[in-house]
Amino acid sequence: MISKTKKLLAERIQKNRRRILEWQQAQAQKAPPPFYCSIDLRDSGYKIAPVDSNLYPAGFNNICPEDLRASPAIIKKQIELLSAQSLNPHPKKILILPESHTQNTYYLENLFYLKQLIENADYEVRIGWYGPLPEGMHSPLQLKTQTEKLVEAYAIEIKGGVASAGDFVPDLIILNNDFSGGYPEPLDQVAQPILPSHSLGWHSRKKSEHFVYYNQLAQEFANILEIDPWILQIDTEEVAPVNFNEEQGTELVAESVTRVLSRTQKAYDIHKVTRKPFAFVKNNSGTYGMGIMVVHSADELKKMNRRTKNKMSVGKSSHPIDSVVVQEGVPTATLIDRLAAEPVIYLVGGELIGGFLRTNTEKGDEENLNSQGMVFRKLCMSDLRNHDEDFSDENVNLKEEPVLELVYGAIAQISALASGMELQAHRRVIPKPVQQPVS
Repeated sequence: MISKTKKLLAERIQKNRRRILEWQQAQAQKAPPPFYCSIDLRDSGYKIAPVDSNLYPAGFNNICPEDLRASPAIIKKQIELLSAQSLNPHPKKILILPESHTQNTYYLENLFYLKQLIENADYEVRIGWYGPLPEGMHSPLQLKTQTEKLVEAYAIEIKGGVASAGDFVPDLIILNNDFSGGYPEPLDQVAQPILPSHSLGWHSRKKSEHFVYYNQLAQEFANILEIDPWILQIDTEEVAPVNFNEEQGTELVAESVTRVLSRTQKAYDIHKVTRKPFAFVKNNSGTYGMGIMVVHSADELKKMNRRTKNKMSVGKSSHPIDSVVVQEGVPTATLIDRLAAEPVIYLVGGELIGGFLRTNTEKGDEENLNSQGMVFRKLCMSDLRNHDEDFSDENVNLKEEPVLELVYGAIAQISALASGMELQAHRRVIPKPVQQPVS
């Protein structure tokens, strides 16, 4: 069922396509979107907004086969475009620098498909392994994916500013590691281009910064469409420093929750939303759905039990949580087999390449779905990309898929542009390597 909000957005996007394209191009000129990213969206029926942006996305194994077939052309175009701006144009050899997982077979499945995607774009591809090899294992590591596919990973060596994996000297490195466990300083000296930049892993990136940029761009986008920006924006505050186990900053988080819930209730009154508002408290620098809790009042912060405090004190790779965002909760109205679901959209250089629906057998419409019990459903887009559906008021038989393509795709692209603004800001303080690459 298409909500009035989705129908309104689809109509306005269709009518303003030229202006939107010109605006997107102008934004991308100032701050190009990252090489690739994935965007988690929440659609409440009355509001659609991103709740997370991943610059080193996993989950390529969940993209539908039709989109996987269409994606290599977009990947090749983006690699050529970005390489033309570097010291090493027209790369032929590409190294994937992944997370160092041997037991997470679903992540290994992702690597298999990511490698296949880039190979299908006419590049020679090898998967690397950064850091010490697991005990008793030698390079290349022979790793099995969830479906028993073989993934070979070669130990990475950095000498004289040149990264290699065995006898493989790449022209370009594609990063699939967010470095939650710490910043790898030797990568600063690598001369080969690294996409996306390693400067924006979770060692330095903050979700709060992303949503500042996103909300700015959502306001501009809403102005083009002549709609209320509240439909697209997501109220977000940063609170730091915090340490829930030591009860440091807990009062500040509670005050932030009160402010966000109050503003959300006022917005609900204006927009005639009858449900009770809630908020997410999230780790400001993390992923994998860790360090997240849902609250309906500030009192819940003050009454946290030891288990919840522990959960909110460490993120991925046991990294301490010292900063959080308090964010307006957007419930999901998307149901698949009566399970709460949220779309996850994948982009390369700001272009849509596919996505999936994340559902969860153990969670409701207000909860974090990126957690134990999650299940993935295909969400194909490639056959809809150039769909020229008429969204005039006379057309009452709107098809679900073209609306999703227009609306979810456009909002995900705004988030990708916001990620580009993050990268641009970090480039001002992160020096670029100057050593010439060796092929």
